[in-house]
Amino acid sequence: MNTAFLDTNVLIAWIFLINSFHPKSVDVFNSYSQFFWSFSVVKEFEKKFNVKSKNLIRFFLDLQKFLENPEKDLYSLSDLIDFANERCSKQLLDEVKSFVKPFWSEYLGIQSRIPFFDMKNAIDFCLNDLLLNLDINKRSIEEIMQLSPQRSNDYSQIDAMLESFGVHEEDRKIILDGHDFACFSSQPVDFVTFDDDCFNGAKNIDLLCFNSVRGKYDFRAS
Repeated sequence: MNTAFLDTNVLIAWIFLINSFHPKSVDVFNSYSQFFWSFSVVKEFEKKFNVKSKNLIRFFLDLQKFLENPEKDLYSLSDLIDFANERCSKQLLDEVKSFVKPFWSEYLGIQSRIPFFDMKNAIDFCLNDLLLNLDINKRSIEEIMQLSPQRSNDYSQIDAMLESFGVHEEDRKIILDGHDFACFSSQPVDFVTFDDDCFNGAKNIDLLCFNSVRGKYDFRAS
């Protein structure tokens, strides 16, 4: 029985269809039969889900309102990026830009320029999907995931090694939670993350009990 301990970013990618790693997250869930997370993952997951949901919905509502009085007949991906640059704060801009291209691919296809009416319909469909499906997808994840036991060991030596590789504190907690679970699991446990620093840190430490550490390049995008 294949078991995986999942990082938060894998779960977020699965929930949000317009996420560049969504296809890879689908492959993750097709590759294992058991999935675990820890209290640290749950806490971060709740926070990121709430923030990302609000940002996505707010952006597309603003875009929907903007298109009530269109400035042109044809729109391109660069027009959406320009809109984001003009309307979003610096704090939100990178996140907004990260889902503009997946939105275009999912709802508009491969065409480079889209008639205004098709653009408006795509935004309406996307908003409808977000409002209807996000909570459903979140509940599906919560039903699939199993909670690992609370960790009591701080694993200070491994923590220091992870820090030396540039892994942030919250990510170190998650890696150590997964390590603790893997050490006492009767089954081999893979650690799966789409975060580069998290992956590189965990991949380079032999003391970790994971069967393997897998990242975004280990899963298919289709």
